[in-house]
Amino acid sequence: MELFNTNYNRYMLIPLFLGIIFLVLAFIYPGLEKGIDLKGGNQIIVHYDDSKDYSTIEPLLLEKFNLSEVSIVQTKNINEYGLTIQFSLQKDIQFVKDQKSKIDFKNTDLDFLKNSSKDILMPLVNKGFLVSSDLEDIDYSKTSDDIKQSLVTLINLANTNFNNSVINIISSELSLGENPKIQTREVAPTLGSDFIKSSVKAGIIAFTLLILVILLFFREIVPSGLIIFAALFDILAALAGMSIFNLPLSLTTIPALLMLIGYSVDTDIMLSSRLLKDKSKNPIFACNESIKTGLTMTFTTMSTVIVMLIISYLSQITVIFEISIILLCGLIGDLISTWFFNAPALINYVKKKQKN
Repeated sequence: MELFNTNYNRYMLIPLFLGIIFLVLAFIYPGLEKGIDLKGGNQIIVHYDDSKDYSTIEPLLLEKFNLSEVSIVQTKNINEYGLTIQFSLQKDIQFVKDQKSKIDFKNTDLDFLKNSSKDILMPLVNKGFLVSSDLEDIDYSKTSDDIKQSLVTLINLANTNFNNSVINIISSELSLGENPKIQTREVAPTLGSDFIKSSVKAGIIAFTLLILVILLFFREIVPSGLIIFAALFDILAALAGMSIFNLPLSLTTIPALLMLIGYSVDTDIMLSSRLLKDKSKNPIFACNESIKTGLTMTFTTMSTVIVMLIISYLSQITVIFEISIILLCGLIGDLISTWFFNAPALINYVKKKQKN
């Protein structure tokens, strides 16, 4: 199979043009969003025996509880069905938490502190997450620390009542009976922030080690830089795919993006090795020889990923489905970056070296 001839330089325009499109898709429109497990929220997992209509749950939760986001995914296996329901932090509870963090408990008059604390909690009373009698504990507080602890306790109580109300609606809409199989989990925004920081550190370390290994192997700047460019382009292609398929950045998708660092460099290393090590061959001829091997490597991996994608879609295994889409988009990006940019650039580099 031959792809490269004397007009191979024109191919380099394709990834440059697509790179601009990928940047727009990933960061401008429609753009990437953080998942609830990164920006904070709640997750409820429900298990039941028979197929049920859950279409009424999302609009009910949005309307009744003033939520900005609700995500519902159905799962199914041999023995039972299930729903994974994720929703943002309740706005009134989050507002009260934010207002509490602004109070100066040490330097504020005790009576004023009591009245302002009760005022802050009133939205939760109006929403039905607390009752007026719950606020009486604040009146009996004798120190500012007691008031602070009462606020924490009442906010946690309101959050518990909120979650119970959500569970009651879900149980009612799905007719789950008296003892539903339900698991609940709350994710704080700080946890998501810490995970993003850890992921960025892991990505920087991975790229640093990759650069060092490639530089030690090839001992040349240009080929090493092209391999790093390919890895970055593949991740950008995956981010654009996530945006198109509405996959958020989450605890599932970020590790899949990091996996692409390893997936994306194998064909580029093979191509660079053949062009740089065998100096007796014409670089265009050596590149055309490498195409068959490179495409076999990539299409073999893509076939496996497509099988994963189909099986996870039919089985409603959401985690595997999301990972498969990211890997598939990244591998498509790898085809573009390797054969339409790196290969022509390497041919030019090797020709220049031979001429010198």
